[in-house]
Amino acid sequence: MRYLISRTDGIGDLVVTLPVQKAILGNDPLAHVYWLVKPEVAPILNNLPAISGILLRGKGTDLELQIRDISPDVVLNIGHRDRAVIPAAKKAGVPVRVARPRGLGQLMYATHRIWTKRSGSGRHECEHSLDFLKPLGWSDIHPSIPSLVLTSEEIQHGQNELQAIPTPRLGVILKGSGSGAFPSKSWWDKLMIASTKSGWNPVILSPPEDCLLSPTDLRGLMGRIVACSAIIGPSTGPTHLSAALGKPTLCLMGRRLCHGPDRWAPLGNKVEVLQYPGEEDDLGDGMDRLAVDTVLNALEKFR
Repeated sequence: MRYLISRTDGIGDLVVTLPVQKAILGNDPLAHVYWLVKPEVAPILNNLPAISGILLRGKGTDLELQIRDISPDVVLNIGHRDRAVIPAAKKAGVPVRVARPRGLGQLMYATHRIWTKRSGSGRHECEHSLDFLKPLGWSDIHPSIPSLVLTSEEIQHGQNELQAIPTPRLGVILKGSGSGAFPSKSWWDKLMIASTKSGWNPVILSPPEDCLLSPTDLRGLMGRIVACSAIIGPSTGPTHLSAALGKPTLCLMGRRLCHGPDRWAPLGNKVEVLQYPGEEDDLGDGMDRLAVDTVLNALEKFR
């Protein structure tokens, strides 16, 4: 069978959805798995095994024609905000169309609808993504750890770019483009000074406008992440990349249910999560309540 996984949103969203492909292949080893993603995040999928093809969801693309060209048996519109996918899949003649009932088109044209609550459910976004496989009759599907692949050339390039920075290198992700909480610039300034005094050599990797290194692309950022001894940042795309690349990752998270660790912690075997103390204040200065010493103590596990 042919499956099309649609996840046309951000970097972290795509990373935590990767276990869906593994689950499909675990239940249907001969499956052909295709992805529909935004062009800017598509490089994440480079070098991953068992992907039959990648469709790019750009402006002006004929979505129905794209879907028709690969003739999938199943479309999973996990990026549910892209409300055009399910109507296009119906027009393309896809027999099984799974979606959340967000918008009239998805409500009317999906053959299967996912009604489970997400915010405040205590379940990870990866688990919510795996829910899309339940209409296929597959039960007891457990999340796996996402794993990304770099070539030896990409790894060496990252090492070369950071060779002037002594080890241990602490890659710093200051903030993301989404709605997750992150500390203020003044808080980061304090941490950078304190981490240097404690023996780390911090280097800002993201966002690009705050990085002093030469501009790079998404694969280049992944190479730089691998060249660091550890990564620290809020729950945002590059932090999820770090976890999936197997790097020691300290994720700083807020307290709102919809953006807390239960829902959005990066998935990896070397991930630690810190939340600020006290009452909920993600949109104020809540993250700045994190004591720098507490963060440094957590980083010591990664030496």
